Amino acid sequence: MNFPKHFSLFFLFFCLPACFWAANTTVIFQPGSPGVGPFPTNALTTPADTQKTGLVVNMPLPPGCSAASTDNGCKNITLINQLDGFSVNPLVTVCFSGPIDPDTLGAGVSFINADTARPSIGIQQILYDPVGHCAYAKPNRVLDQQTRYLFSITSGVADAAGKRVKASGDFRACIGGSSPYCQALTTVFLQHNRNNGADLGDVVAASLFTTMSATTWMEKARAFTVSLPPAVLPAGLKSTFRLSEIESITWQPQTGVTGVHYDQPIPLDVLGGVESISFGLFLSPLYLQVNGPMAGTIPTTPTNLPVAAPTLIEPVSYHVFLPPESSRPAGGFPVIIYGHGLSDSQFGAPTYAASTWARRGFATVAMEMTGHGFGSGSTTSVRTQSGSYTLATPGRGIQLNPATPIGPSDGCILPGAVATRDCSRQTALDLSALVGAIRGTGLGVNLNPSKIYYVGQSFGSFYGTVFEAVEPYVTAGALNSGGGTQTQVARLSPIARQLGGLYLSGFAPPLLNVPPAPPQDFFHDLFNDQYVYPAQVATASVPGALGIQAAFEQSDWLGMLGDPLSFAPHLRTSPLAGISPKGMLVQFGLGDLEVPNATESALVRAGGLQRSAWVLNTLVEALIDPTFLSVQQPPAAPFPIYPHRFLSNPTLFSGPGIATAVGIAAQSQIGDFFVSGGAAIPDPNRYMGPYSSAPLFQPFWQMDPGLLDGLNFIQIAR
Repeated sequence: MNFPKHFSLFFLFFCLPACFWAANTTVIFQPGSPGVGPFPTNALTTPADTQKTGLVVNMPLPPGCSAASTDNGCKNITLINQLDGFSVNPLVTVCFSGPIDPDTLGAGVSFINADTARPSIGIQQILYDPVGHCAYAKPNRVLDQQTRYLFSITSGVADAAGKRVKASGDFRACIGGSSPYCQALTTVFLQHNRNNGADLGDVVAASLFTTMSATTWMEKARAFTVSLPPAVLPAGLKSTFRLSEIESITWQPQTGVTGVHYDQPIPLDVLGGVESISFGLFLSPLYLQVNGPMAGTIPTTPTNLPVAAPTLIEPVSYHVFLPPESSRPAGGFPVIIYGHGLSDSQFGAPTYAASTWARRGFATVAMEMTGHGFGSGSTTSVRTQSGSYTLATPGRGIQLNPATPIGPSDGCILPGAVATRDCSRQTALDLSALVGAIRGTGLGVNLNPSKIYYVGQSFGSFYGTVFEAVEPYVTAGALNSGGGTQTQVARLSPIARQLGGLYLSGFAPPLLNVPPAPPQDFFHDLFNDQYVYPAQVATASVPGALGIQAAFEQSDWLGMLGDPLSFAPHLRTSPLAGISPKGMLVQFGLGDLEVPNATESALVRAGGLQRSAWVLNTLVEALIDPTFLSVQQPPAAPFPIYPHRFLSNPTLFSGPGIATAVGIAAQSQIGDFFVSGGAAIPDPNRYMGPYSSAPLFQPFWQMDPGLLDGLNFIQIAR
């Protein structure tokens, strides 16, 4: 085809500026601007001797903020500015002067530990904004706490024309510059620059940042908690009962409203391996504020200073399911502490697992977690052949409205960014107080102080991860259907998304970008944040999604003080001072509706537990008997309770036979894992009886990561 001669001049005239610009795309370097970055950066901190890291975060407040602001954006930054560093799972920001190829970001962006010689860490969950030319991503593993990192961007990133991006003049000026931040960045940059000189080499931008002290508060609060003398109080005139003499047990929660009762009979027919039940109270320091605008939260104290004193010492209710006395070893019964889930109680799920473990010689202890068990006036009635007894089993719920009954989790879930973080931390400390009581008194029923194990189901795995990471006297644990972060669960779970929506509605203006839709339209109900799964590289296309992602990141950052994801590395791969690596078992079900698989997989990887995790393959189970998916239990309806609650729930022995077999197999795997002292994890398929020929349980490390991280679990449920 022939073109007019002047066409080449015309093309050159208009193409030259664009081609020149594309060939010189740079990384914008504005460390004082968190929205431009590269972020995170210590340019947004100030020195602080009161903090372990030597600094405190100093993020700019949104315009119009004041001490009286109720906007979540203002409140979040105020709380973040009390922390001594950045998240150990930060959402990074890198902006460019022009369009780039997002598929090249993975090859050109990494984290380098500035304090120790460790391999660099790449990025995942990459989202690129083609309008602002900014990229957002997460590290592909949880970062070490209290550590300086060099966040590095190299010329491995290409622009839209395929040209390598370049360093800006601002970054060049900072390397060797005179400001304290630029001097610190230069020192670290030169230490790690492969050219070992002032030449930038292939690095086109970088930031230096310090991660927060994620575990310090918990470590200090636990030390104070266990320094108190252990105390155990009886729940009534008679507190221990043989199952053979019991005619009925009825839990009588205090609802706070006259005429409203939630009396719950405790089924005795599921306790075949249990010989007796003992009730009692132990004392635990309460660190949660009980009054004022921050009620339900734990005050943030500088990490180089002592933690604030507890508000009070309160009694916590528990009960113990005991095996036959004739089977008691000389050192006492080994004990399993069961951490129940959100909106459950000490009288719920633990009841349906105690018999399996009693047959293996274990006593099962269940306690009432923070914000649960309804009111403090709750009691339990035990009717025996010789008389009736009323026992004190005080709940820990809070009546939020005098005209409304106390809910099953009132006092645990807060409406802002803190959400369940401090409920989780307080309950983890209660567990340490319970361990202290077992070690000091045996709870008066001959429990072995040196053989204490832990099982957490759902939210029990959330606070259980925190507890296991800081508690030296529990040598092994099992985490069932737990995930991280708690914020990610609120983003992804169709059951928890209402909490995410409530949080987003607290911003001014509200960040809800989708008109309300029917409950079945799970991911277009209130908000669409265009969530990016670990293996994905996505381009932002949903209006308002970037603002929602930023809001969730603030909650994620604040949550690291009590989140399973930030504590999981300390279970085994990086134990805290004075604590040995734990034997851990992880269980979860494919297609979990309450704690989605992406968050469960994240917890496994954060703890280095890939070889310790087993997954219930719901797809295989559905092929054998699809009726188990239709089992519902309030308040989960209209959602199925399986596979999230496959371990232990009130329908375990009344639902389809395959569901019962799965639950007993999971319980048996846990029991025999503890029989080995946490040293050996048995294959749960061996306990499946008539279903043992089908590989219903599969090792995590043998499964397709894409299936675990991006599964359409809604489709499975339907």
